[in-house]
Amino acid sequence: MTFPDDVDVAIVAHDNLSALPATLTSLAAAGCPADHITIVDVASTDGTGAWLAREWPVARVRRLERNDGPSPGRNLGITESTRRFIFLMDADVRVKADTISLLRAPMADDPTIKVGSPVVVHGDRPDIIQYAGGAIHYICEAVNPWLDRPLVERGPEPSDIGAAPTCALLLDRQAAIEVGLFDERYFIGKEDGDFTHRIKMAGYKILEPPQSLVLHNSRPRSAWLFYYQIRNRWHFILKNYQVRTIVCLVPMLLIYEPLQFIILVAKGHGLTYLRAVGGLLAMLPALPRDRARANRIRVKADRDLLVSAPIVVREDFVANALVRRGKALYERLLTAYWNLLKRTILAR
Repeated sequence: MTFPDDVDVAIVAHDNLSALPATLTSLAAAGCPADHITIVDVASTDGTGAWLAREWPVARVRRLERNDGPSPGRNLGITESTRRFIFLMDADVRVKADTISLLRAPMADDPTIKVGSPVVVHGDRPDIIQYAGGAIHYICEAVNPWLDRPLVERGPEPSDIGAAPTCALLLDRQAAIEVGLFDERYFIGKEDGDFTHRIKMAGYKILEPPQSLVLHNSRPRSAWLFYYQIRNRWHFILKNYQVRTIVCLVPMLLIYEPLQFIILVAKGHGLTYLRAVGGLLAMLPALPRDRARANRIRVKADRDLLVSAPIVVREDFVANALVRRGKALYERLLTAYWNLLKRTILAR
């Protein structure tokens, strides 16, 4: 396949010099011209800038002097792109030769597709899925039904999915701007779900063609991310959910939040939870403005966007067999409650 001439590529890199050469080599093998590529160097201290100047002089390099997470770099890549589409990549992702072309092709036939999301496979196990078929659970946790399952089980049919990871995404640039870009306050954690959820809120599709693959170097999430994941999850709910949805979810949240707090305390992260609550309170003065922006783009209701399904939880949090059984029972309760809401209060 020929590389699409209306696609730019933006790679966000922070001290990724060990992985970046393979990422750029994969793009070259896909036929991507070097002058279509922008690397946003986020305060790297590992010699990334010097290496790029020497090895990739035609590629455009933009440097951010402070590390505020990947979102400012992504937004820079989107807003400074000169083509209709922008393929966002993390610096530890490798594309297959036809990945970007397979994402671009359906957008020519269906103008409601504004995001193309490849199936993400493990870099060291390319036959095993890392992320596919994503969605947002109504308690605002990630749903990833194909995690660590064989790629062959995914099947050949494309899917309009509910959420996607931003390690690799093809975006319609104007649609990304229309929904407000990435929330740069999030640093990391829920920033990808928040952005892709707003794409869906605006009535657009996120298409996942299963033949389109990227390889991603997976690594366990560090405990320092808990602060952002807790804070950003609540901000996501308060910013994006309809008021009646939030009110209806109070009974389930009154179960979920104490359970989460107890688990975090047991793991030694109780203070992190309290710090995250303080961080959320600091964000609340801007909430009326945030909600107004979300309401301006809303086409679809929460009942059509959110789901109830098994939730992604760190393995060390559910290592105990009794805890795993409790999680399964709790998820059944969550599903029963959501189905009831959709048939009654949220049906109107």
